[in-house]
Amino acid sequence: MSNPRGQSILHDGAEAVGLVGRSSWQRMLTAWVYVPSGILIILLACFGVESLIGLSSVSFPASVACMVLLFVALICCESWLGDRKARKVVYLLDIPGGFALRYINILFSPSFILLPLSSSIGGIEIAKIIGVFVIGYFSMTAFTAYLVRGLQFVLGTSKRATTERAEELGTGEEDIPLAHSRHTLEPSVDSSSRDASASLLAEELQAPLRAQDPSQITGTGGPPEAAPMLSAGHPTTILRQNPLPLTRAQKWAAFINTKIDILIYVFIFLFIGIPTYYSTGYAMPIQLSFNILAYFAALSLPAPWRRFLHPVLVSSLITVLGIWILALVQGGSLDDALYHYKTGTKYTQLWHGHKNLPKPGAGDFFSTVLDVSIVALALPMFQYRHELRRHFLPIILPNISLSIASLFGYPLICHALGIAPARGLSFASRSLTLALAQPATANLGGDLSLVAVLCIVSGILGVLLGPTMLKWMKIPEVEQQDDYITRGVTLGANSSAMATALLLASDPRAAAFSSLSMSLFGTVMVALTSVPPIVRVVVSLAGLKT
Repeated sequence: MSNPRGQSILHDGAEAVGLVGRSSWQRMLTAWVYVPSGILIILLACFGVESLIGLSSVSFPASVACMVLLFVALICCESWLGDRKARKVVYLLDIPGGFALRYINILFSPSFILLPLSSSIGGIEIAKIIGVFVIGYFSMTAFTAYLVRGLQFVLGTSKRATTERAEELGTGEEDIPLAHSRHTLEPSVDSSSRDASASLLAEELQAPLRAQDPSQITGTGGPPEAAPMLSAGHPTTILRQNPLPLTRAQKWAAFINTKIDILIYVFIFLFIGIPTYYSTGYAMPIQLSFNILAYFAALSLPAPWRRFLHPVLVSSLITVLGIWILALVQGGSLDDALYHYKTGTKYTQLWHGHKNLPKPGAGDFFSTVLDVSIVALALPMFQYRHELRRHFLPIILPNISLSIASLFGYPLICHALGIAPARGLSFASRSLTLALAQPATANLGGDLSLVAVLCIVSGILGVLLGPTMLKWMKIPEVEQQDDYITRGVTLGANSSAMATALLLASDPRAAAFSSLSMSLFGTVMVALTSVPPIVRVVVSLAGLKT
């Protein structure tokens, strides 16, 4: 005699596993066809813009120029073509842009991995650098907070009630949401006949599709998708029929689906990287795959640990040790391995047809994709365009003021204290998100390795001390007096993406302003450092003759 209930459970389980399989193929198609095609198109746009910029005397990063142009284009698209067509445009742009933003953290790895090649710093100068950083961080945070508060008081900025703003930015849909926030596979839990094991499996497979990197922190600080959970209307106390166990084949399918990215890079490392490296000496495949696997390993640390052991730092340390061991097996040194890791060959040089260039390394590959991430920062800026318009002055004026103070103040102070000019110039970009700090520092001729450390430490301090500092400064955080604008702008401008991610968990309203602030602050800084007369003044303040 047949068991209808058991057959229903088996049918639902098979249906869920089939849904998982279809989702996996769709994800693979997106990851290996749509994303590379979109990245290539964005890089071609950057190449064209760089060629146009090269005709002038201005030194402005093409990626930042494309970011600004894309933001303006999206605004025009919404105005001219309407909401529906603008949604389609954002959806298409988000396929490569969302990928680049999800994994933007790993694109910062080269700056840390190449630290052993940096010139040594004396103990006294290290103490001076730490002193300037600590005092500068607290001073700039206080300066930003009180400036935003003062502007709101002078301009009479209205403060909406907490519930009203929560509906606007927290629970409601965005006017034109980023498409990646709709890509997720939605497992159904509203029927008692649903196979619980298959539902949990579908929830696990949902993670790689979300609009954040696996560490739950996005490069721009944009709002991540919430972790899968049962709705309030279906509490976990509902009794369910025990499901039939998954077969061995289904378990293997689940394992492969959830670990597909890791398995692919393990395959590249073992069967492409190692043979290529030890037969031809070309290190890019083995170093690239090892770097990515190290990043995945760093992300597996418990969430509380990652507050202090940032995945970029941990994965960079693992990568340095790993490529050193691989080089020793070949008979080389760490310096040799690092020179192969980043040879300095840019994609624009290759497309311009330059001859006799060394083959690009893993670090060059990451730097190329980082350009795409910078362009994609226009997406979260566009997502919060209405907040930018409503509170334009309290957002834009503090960012401009902080940019000017950092650009001219830090190099002057560092020079007065006897810090090397290149390191003093790096301090000007101290509080930027690293994606924009690198081009700004490059324009000034600063130390790219040092600015990477400064940016990450600024973010960590924002997570550990930022909320406490705002309480000390009496920034209200209570009903009817909640100053989320000051919190968001202050933490976004001084601690960029990591502090923004902290706000996402506590106050998405403040996170919206934090995301805008860090993007605008970085754009203003890059723009200022692209003007030759300004660069000459700043360089002279740092102690270099022009």
